[in-house]
Amino acid sequence: MAVCDEDLLLCNMVRCRARLSGSAWVTSCSHIFCDEDGSREFHKAMKCPACGTILAGKFDIIRMDISPTDEYKAMVLAGLRPDVIMEICSRALAFWTYQIHQERMSQDHLLRKAHNRISLVENQFEQQLETRTTEVSALKREVGNLRRELDQSRRRCGEVTERLMDRNRQQQKLQAQFDSLRRRTSTLNSKRDREQISPRAQCHIGNFDHPFGSTQRLLRPFSPIPYSPHQVPSSNQDFVLNPVVLGCPSNHAQNLNYFPKF
Repeated sequence: MAVCDEDLLLCNMVRCRARLSGSAWVTSCSHIFCDEDGSREFHKAMKCPACGTILAGKFDIIRMDISPTDEYKAMVLAGLRPDVIMEICSRALAFWTYQIHQERMSQDHLLRKAHNRISLVENQFEQQLETRTTEVSALKREVGNLRRELDQSRRRCGEVTERLMDRNRQQQKLQAQFDSLRRRTSTLNSKRDREQISPRAQCHIGNFDHPFGSTQRLLRPFSPIPYSPHQVPSSNQDFVLNPVVLGCPSNHAQNLNYFPKF
C-alpha cells in the first residue's frame, strides 16, 4: 500500500524538519531524527537533542531503516509470543501517535504564531491606513484651500491688471495732454518773450549809401512816430542812428550824442 506524504514522519530537529526517508535515529523518549542530524548530535553526546533526556542505555538509541525490506519484516517478530508482538506493536503505534500529536501541536503553535503575526500586521496596517487617510483628508482640505486662494489671487490679479491698463491709458492721455500743453506753453512763452523785448532792441535794418559805394546795415529802432533822419528826437521818442556822412562832423557828433546809454 502506498504511503501518503502526510503520513511520513519529520525530523524532530527544529532547524531541520525534513521528511524522513532511508535511515533514521529513534530514541526511547519517542523522538526521531534524520540520519545526518542524529549522527552529528549523538556523536557529540548521548543526549536527546529535542528534550535533553540522557540516553545511556543500550537500546535507548537505535538506528533503523524507515523502509525495511520484506525479509526484515518476515523475521523481525518471528518466534515471539503474540502478547509480546502485541506489546511491541502497541508501543510502535504509541510512538507513531506521539509523533503525529507532536507534529499537530507544532503545526498549531506555528499557526497561532502566524495568526498573531497576521493580526499584528493587520493592526499596524489599519493604523497606518487610518493615519494615511487622515493625512490624505488634510491634504485634500489644504489643496481645496490653496485652490480657493489661487482663484482669489487670479481674480485680484485680473482686477489689478485691468486697473493698471486703465492707469496706463489715463497716463497716455495725460502724457498727450501734457505734451500738447507744453508745446502750447512753449509757443506762448516764445510769443510773450518776443512781445516783451524792449523797443530799444527791436530795430529795423536800414540801408544807406556809403561814400565808398558799399552798403552798411545799421540798426534803426522802431518808432510809431515818423520823423526825418536828421530830426532830433524828443524825450518821449526813441533814438535813431543817422547815417554818417563824410565831411559832416556836426552830423557825426549829433549821432554820438543821441546814442543811448544803457
